[in-house]
Amino acid sequence: MAQKGLQRLVNLIDYYFSLGGMQMQFNVVSRETLLAAQKDPDKYRNLIVRVAGYSAYFVNLDKTVQQDIIERTEERI
Repeated sequence: MAQKGLQRLVNLIDYYFSLGGMQMQFNVVSRETLLAAQKDPDKYRNLIVRVAGYSAYFVNLDKTVQQDIIERTEERI
């Protein structure tokens, strides 16, 4: 991650917690990887993602949950 992007992430986290935030969860995986996992689940059986407070194997999730996770990966700082 470029230094500028890293500083933006640090600022976002600091600001969130200064407002009383209690927790943050991160998935560090690309949109492309998630889309590939949807197309070829057998190749990505070990891909684990965070889902609303718990971790799960991406390919075992319902397609609507998978799509929600993919859409969230498009959020940018």
